[in-house]
Amino acid sequence: GRKVWPAIAVAAFLVNAPIGPSLMTAAGVAVGNTVAPLLCATLLRRAGFRLELDRVRDAMAIVLLGALSMTVSATCGTATLLLSGSVSVSGFWPTWSVWWTGDAMGVLIVAPFLLSWRFAHSRSRTSWPRWAEAAALFGGLVAVALFGFQSPLQMKYLMFPFLAWAAWRFRQRGAATAALVASSTAIWAAEKGIGPFAQETLVDRMVALQVFNATVALVSIVLAAF
Repeated sequence: GRKVWPAIAVAAFLVNAPIGPSLMTAAGVAVGNTVAPLLCATLLRRAGFRLELDRVRDAMAIVLLGALSMTVSATCGTATLLLSGSVSVSGFWPTWSVWWTGDAMGVLIVAPFLLSWRFAHSRSRTSWPRWAEAAALFGGLVAVALFGFQSPLQMKYLMFPFLAWAAWRFRQRGAATAALVASSTAIWAAEKGIGPFAQETLVDRMVALQVFNATVALVSIVLAAF
């Protein structure tokens, strides 16, 4: 409800105050960190978004509107750091891209993961073949993800059959978990500057990473909805 947002703003300020260069900077960052999710929630509500993520339109909404809304927090936070002198003019876009990628990751990847486990119907018993299939799926996904993001070749696409497998057999819960694994590996590779990210600038890495995250999230949720 509306009473939650003031509390979020205060919490954001208290988190940033000890680590920010000034209280004004912390306040500016807190404003962006509050307005962005508020805008996202408002847009999703007006789009008729369902928390169960059981429709294709829900997948489209959370990916497109989530990524769009997080530009507010990235812009507000980076502009605040620029005005305070903590970031130079030349460092504006690299800082903005990192900020936006991190915030958008929370909406595109982490939010569906949390929602899928929150709303998934629990089963009292799960057969051993089902557990074995899940172990094979995620073990294979981790292996392929590590290989794909350490190879200089464009091998990351090998993960998509595993994403489809997770969505087909384990629905939203499996799809969201597989997307989180794939995205986390991509972030690790981008941070290390290895594999397909080796020859790219910071801004290029962040753009490529966010395109990958958005594609993974969209494919996973859409296939699970089908």
